Amino acid sequence: MPHYSMIIDMNRCVGCGACVIACQEEWDLPIGAARCWVVPMKPEASSLALSYTHYVGQCNHCQQATCLDACPTAASYRDEQGRIRVEPQLCIGCGYCVDACPYGARMVRADQGTVVKCDFCAPRVDIGLVPACVQTCPAGARIFGDLDDGESPVSRYRLDHSCQRHETPAVSIKPQVFYVGRQPIIDRIFSENPPNPKKTGPPIQGVLLEKLLRPGFFVLLGVTALGQGMDFFWQRTKGRAASAAKKDEKPASDPMLRRRAMSAVCLHWFNALVWILASLSGFGLLRSSRYRVMPEFFHDALPAVFGSRAALLQFHIALGLCWLFALLLYGAWDPKRHLLTFLRELSLRAHDIDWLRARVRGIFVDSEQDLPPQGKYNAGQKLFGIVVTGGSLLIMASGLIMFLLPGSGVLLRWSIPVHFLAASLIFVALGVHVYMTLLVRSERPALWSMVHGRIPESYAREHNRLWWVKIGDKRMVDK
Repeated sequence: MPHYSMIIDMNRCVGCGACVIACQEEWDLPIGAARCWVVPMKPEASSLALSYTHYVGQCNHCQQATCLDACPTAASYRDEQGRIRVEPQLCIGCGYCVDACPYGARMVRADQGTVVKCDFCAPRVDIGLVPACVQTCPAGARIFGDLDDGESPVSRYRLDHSCQRHETPAVSIKPQVFYVGRQPIIDRIFSENPPNPKKTGPPIQGVLLEKLLRPGFFVLLGVTALGQGMDFFWQRTKGRAASAAKKDEKPASDPMLRRRAMSAVCLHWFNALVWILASLSGFGLLRSSRYRVMPEFFHDALPAVFGSRAALLQFHIALGLCWLFALLLYGAWDPKRHLLTFLRELSLRAHDIDWLRARVRGIFVDSEQDLPPQGKYNAGQKLFGIVVTGGSLLIMASGLIMFLLPGSGVLLRWSIPVHFLAASLIFVALGVHVYMTLLVRSERPALWSMVHGRIPESYAREHNRLWWVKIGDKRMVDK
């Protein structure tokens, strides 16, 4: 595979800007967007000579490019020819990579909401042409070719001239664009236009995601797994599972009580399916080593299933939009019966806090304390509902910002860590929920109630006594 590079000879360059115009025409760039630039520099104040020079720059396609890992979706990538490129179908215009380019060679194209930068005119080069700036330069100041080919123009030119990289001790990332020229001129260009050492990583939002939210996600997973493991251990060693199963065994004449409508049952399984698929596809899109939470093989396998990472992103977006539409439709359909009733059932009361304390104490110290009586849902189920409801609202809001407002600046930048935080909380909450319904045998009737909407009266009397008494009183009044 070729390894493309470029040399800019400042002895030849006259600063006419033809390269900039050619680039703008080739890529149909709007005003304010540029993939390369020519910046005039006034004579030095200490010099009597009236000599001008200029800074000619573009993306340097660095071997250790700091912009790549800053991109959450890996829309910025290095191709097989060593060129740093941006895949528009994956770019959401967050600008994390813009903050991670010390040369200022990236910008968000406002009319498209995606990042633009020089890619050595990859479409032209791939069909045997040279970049537009190279072809247009009247002085032949730009030399381009395969650095690994000893017969290429760039290789021969490099052998015959003293080439320098535009870097400093603070920013040494091996640019693949080299400069040739008289040493005083090169020194001045480099000293007055140094790469910015503060622009070698993502903005504060990306740092928050990398340094706090991502490690916090793993810590939360670990603590949750530890608690579930200890709870499972106490159940087995103390015989709780067996006694609970026997105590909750439903008699032959045990009547069934309606706990939830079938519409709620269907919504529950729809939400579960969406959460699972959205978590897998969403975490699969976080390919950058700074942010990813899934192993490398997962990031290789998932795009292969969908055909490409761009298709994976489109699936994730479509899934989210379908989910949003379904929830809005459900909420609008008799909101007093469905939405408002559901929200009222999530309110935590004093007896719920007591239940949580007793349940946590039972996990870590094997307490024999009886759990306080609960209403229709216990405090754990209410807490799960609060987390997934709040998390879902945050996911929808931040997701809509990313979908509808690409390139929107600070608002978009903050939506990414918020989206990750909400998704992480729901992911962990789902793990606890699945553990409680599948591995805690006393909760099995609650699991089956999510199939047919009913629970045995004996289970309600034992686990939801406050609700059981309430519906019993209601039936007495009805009679």
